[in-house]
Parts: sequence; C-alpha cells; structure tokens
Amino acid sequence: MLNVSAAAVSRMLKHTESQIGFDLFNRTSTGFIPTPEAGSLLGDLEQVHLLLKRIEERLRTSETEDPSIRIGASPGLGLSLVPKVLARIRETDASAEFDLDVLHIDEIVPHLELGTCDFALTIYDMDDPRVECRKLAEAPLICLVPASHPLASRGTITLKELAAHDLVGFDQRSFQQKMIDRLFGEKSLRPRYRSRARLMVTACALVREGLGATLLDAFTVLGAPPEGTRVLELQEEVLFPLNLVSSPKRPLSQRSLAFLRVLHGLVGNETTLSGAWGEPHKS
Repeated sequence: MLNVSAAAVSRMLKHTESQIGFDLFNRTSTGFIPTPEAGSLLGDLEQVHLLLKRIEERLRTSETEDPSIRIGASPGLGLSLVPKVLARIRETDASAEFDLDVLHIDEIVPHLELGTCDFALTIYDMDDPRVECRKLAEAPLICLVPASHPLASRGTITLKELAAHDLVGFDQRSFQQKMIDRLFGEKSLRPRYRSRARLMVTACALVREGLGATLLDAFTVLGAPPEGTRVLELQEEVLFPLNLVSSPKRPLSQRSLAFLRVLHGLVGNETTLSGAWGEPHKS
C-alpha cells in the first residue's frame, strides 16, 4: 500500500522506535505484532489517517467543482442582479448550491469578519479598514414611473420635469436619498415627496401601484423593470458603483471567482464596466 519495500519499512520502524524510546512491534517468525504501547496509539493514529484522507480528497477535487457559495448582497442587488447571475450558473451546473443573504450596509463587515459569507456585493462605498473594496462596474441613476404616468411615453426626462410630479423617496439619512437631494439642490429644485420607503425594492412596489415615480440605480431593475412600470433615462448622468467587498484575511475561492466571471459577463452587456475590474483597494 505504501509502495515501498519491506526492508525500507523495517528501517523506518527501527529509526522511529529509537527516537521514541520503546518498541512498537514485536518481530516474530510470522510477522510484526503491535506492542501494547502501539495499540494505545492506534485510535489517535486512525483519526490522523482519516484527516489526511480528507485532505487528499480535497486536493484531488478542484475547488471549482464545489457548488456551494455564500453571497451577501444589498437589498436591491439581492432581488435583481444576483439572482440573474445564479440562474445563469445553474443553467450550466444543475447541481450548484447557493446561500444568498440580503445585508444592510452595517451588516456587511460583521458577516465578512465572521466568515458567514464569502463576499458581498453592494452599491455603497465601504469606508472601513477591515475590508477591501473593488469597483466592478457602474450603472446610471434611472427613473421608474408607473405605466400610466404622464411621463411614461418619454424615453428620457430631466430632473426639472420630474420635480413637477409626485415622487417616492427614501429615508432622508440614507446614501441614495442624500445623493438625490444633492442633485435636485444643485438645480434649485424642490421635489414633491408624497411617500418614502427604506428599501429600493419597496419603492419599486409603490411605483407599481401608481403612488409616484422614483429614482434608483439601474442595477436594481437590470433588464426587468417591475410589471406595470416603465424605465426612463435621466438626461443628467449620475453613475452608481457596483462594489465587491471582501475580507483581506480570506482570499476569494475559485468558486467565488467563477461567480464573478458570470457577473462580469452579465453587467458587461448591460452596464458600463469599470476599467478597474478586479483591482482591489483598501477602503
């Protein structure tokens, strides 16, 4: 089994016994018989052999063949872009397994530090020295309106035109709302917020029910705006990043890199790719 000669085994055993100070086997005319001292070690040695066998199997099997992957995503991405990527992976690998967790911005770092997710995708810039961020792509800020909205037949609109209609806004302390307020403020416009939502996906639901228009990143409605709504482009160009957030203590696995390659193919077709793809920088 060891692919070595009996003489080599004998020499190895004799050297080992001289090092530990007692015999492991009694040599007889019928073969080697374990001593009681050797017998007391067999249970522990068996565990070592099982562990080595598992390591051998892991090394023999490429990590890309392991279908499990743990992904964290901000709410909009977790209900739009990430499921699309997972669906494409499943098309080529029916046995692929996923663990997708929707995370708010203050949950991302703890999950990465605890190792409960392999990486996270978010539209937010993470300003934390415990994680690494890399910008994968950018997508524009767009306007989502009900299909029955007076502006629904338009291809593009301006912020001035939008300010004349009811809007669905977000929490005033949130990243996206502060950015939207700044855009309107730069043009001395006062938008009419008649309703607010904490999450972009909730805002989409309110738009679908005709409660107003909303501004959000194109990643949230990538390729498939909610039924009963229309996507309008803004004449004012504002770009949202798609950020990959990971722990510098845990390099990305082969299965994570495979996910990112599929993601790259999807967003490359439908968004503006960042030239810094794959180049990490510490926040």
